[in-house]
Amino acid sequence: MTRGKRRIFYGYYMLATCLVMLIVGTGIVNNCAGQFITPVCDELGLPRSSMTLYLSFQNTALMIFVPFLGVIYKKIKPKLFTITGAAVMILSFAALSQCREAWQFWICGFVIGAGLATVSTSTVSMLMNNWFIKNKGLVIGIAMAGSGFGSMIFNPLGQNLIATYGYQTAYLMLAAIIFVVFIPVMIVYRFKPEDIGLKPLGYDEQASASGSNANEVVRTGTSYKEAIRSPKFYLLAFIVLCLSGCGQGTFTHLQAYFTGVGFDPMFAASIIGITSAFLMVGKVVWGRVRDQFGPRPTLIVALSFFVLSYVLVLLVPLNTALCYVYAAVFGLAYATPTVFSPLLTIASFGEKEFSSIYGSVQIFFYLGPIIANPLSGAIFDGTGAYSIAWIVYGIAIFICLIAGSIMLSGKDKNKATA
Repeated sequence: MTRGKRRIFYGYYMLATCLVMLIVGTGIVNNCAGQFITPVCDELGLPRSSMTLYLSFQNTALMIFVPFLGVIYKKIKPKLFTITGAAVMILSFAALSQCREAWQFWICGFVIGAGLATVSTSTVSMLMNNWFIKNKGLVIGIAMAGSGFGSMIFNPLGQNLIATYGYQTAYLMLAAIIFVVFIPVMIVYRFKPEDIGLKPLGYDEQASASGSNANEVVRTGTSYKEAIRSPKFYLLAFIVLCLSGCGQGTFTHLQAYFTGVGFDPMFAASIIGITSAFLMVGKVVWGRVRDQFGPRPTLIVALSFFVLSYVLVLLVPLNTALCYVYAAVFGLAYATPTVFSPLLTIASFGEKEFSSIYGSVQIFFYLGPIIANPLSGAIFDGTGAYSIAWIVYGIAIFICLIAGSIMLSGKDKNKATA
């Protein structure tokens, strides 16, 4: 008798879908924004703080819409809503090519954010939580690596397109790439395993261990009302705000920083490409380390890298070779906001009402860049350098390291938590 072939779990197709969504979504829309700062501001005569404020409007929209995604997905078919959001994001990103005034960038930024909410790291975290119980940290890390991989590819490509065709054509060409790639992604998209008669990977093992009914998917944890009344929620919110704000407030301005201290634009873009490669690696590494050793040791090591990166970035003007060391260290550190945001939420409050709790946590995830992106630009406009910004961010991350270590005390007894 011939043994039948074992079917591939559909969740792995969704993992690939999430990976690609972030490669061309966040990887281009968010992580390539820095390539456009100098050429746009130079041609249109806009101050950096004013132009980059569009990213704050983008994150404002994300902050507004993401907390309601769980409710929206119950009212509207998730696939239809996601396709609509992706279309809105692509069209408004292309519209950046036609902006001439700062307020036009701001409007486009807000609309981009509204569309991006449906295909962002927030949605990817919800999807991976729906589809996986086993190796959750690893699969979330792999999925989140998409933004780093996209950044690694599209930052040098974006810089080349800008140098060859100008920033307006570069915006349009990148928008076209997003559109083409999203077509097969939306064909595969399924919001949760129950939609096609499946259960999350690892659920049977969990149900067997707990003695619960394996035919019914049950999530355990803290209720939403209990979570948001807990002091731990606000400590988590502070950590997420600082990680995302400092990370994006640094990454968005790296191209301008490196060229400002005398490096060639293509060299600067290549360093950012290396940073993005380590960003991609870091998301997988931190997810795997968390599964192996627990959330607290992982957070301590990861945020130590983050603090070190701010020491190195102040030294790179003195030694070109340090640029490569910085790219590796900051790339690994910059992986922490998107990976730790969902995993710390699960570690703190469980999976019972993850979508609702995580949606509220994401308010602070997007509030961080709203503050930090224009803050970095304002510090440069006021002082002619980014040094003060890097010092402030380094101190903030060190505080997060201490606070997070305290918050997660006792969690490592159960490495499966999160």
